Amino acid sequence: MSMEAPIVKLAHGILTPEEIAKCADVDIPMLPNAVLPRLKESEVSVATFDYLSVVGSLIHFANCMRPDISFAVGALARHGLCPGKAHVRAAKRTVMYLFNTRKLGITYRRPKSIDVERKNIPIIHEGAKHPLDNGLNLLQTFADSDYAGDETKRSTYGTTVMMNGGPIAWSSTLGKTIATSTCEAEIHAAVIAVKDAIHIKQMLIDLELYPKNRPLEIAEDNSAAIAQANSGIKYIRNAK
Repeated sequence: MSMEAPIVKLAHGILTPEEIAKCADVDIPMLPNAVLPRLKESEVSVATFDYLSVVGSLIHFANCMRPDISFAVGALARHGLCPGKAHVRAAKRTVMYLFNTRKLGITYRRPKSIDVERKNIPIIHEGAKHPLDNGLNLLQTFADSDYAGDETKRSTYGTTVMMNGGPIAWSSTLGKTIATSTCEAEIHAAVIAVKDAIHIKQMLIDLELYPKNRPLEIAEDNSAAIAQANSGIKYIRNAK
């Protein structure tokens, strides 16, 4: 699944021919460690650049089938009332990235044993169980976080739930409180991921597609957060 046609329409609507030509060099949706300033007044008029309209289109792409731009779109959406020149450049960069990767989309895999002649024929798997799952990897959940990446020093939490080789749920959320360590930020992200995974797991259990006693596994890359989780999370403060 991809959204090539609307991405092309958006890109040609806001980018100059020179910017279109440079899209091939844009391989990430936002520059690393980019911090967009919070302005009290808008520096860009709607007539010059309709920032809210562009961000709205990007939100649609991110929500439908482009989880790779969720972080960038979340950062852009925080400045809808008072965008500046830096925000316009960042929004254009995200659009340029989408245009460069417009043929990409979410893929849910089928078995390699399927005949080439039948590749366009929908397949109904018995019991709605995909062969690639093998009863072991029906759900794969990932959690990650930056640390104090926003101008307010709050962290952004990212989560993804995978099934059949593709993401089925994802989010990029700015934290409501300031984390005091990378460990705390990562644990907050893991908690959000667990909530999403539990909801999906319960839905699959209701459909008799997931064993009730099988535990969920959350992929986390912070050693301190993993150690805290294994010991019962005893030292994380209560944030209200």
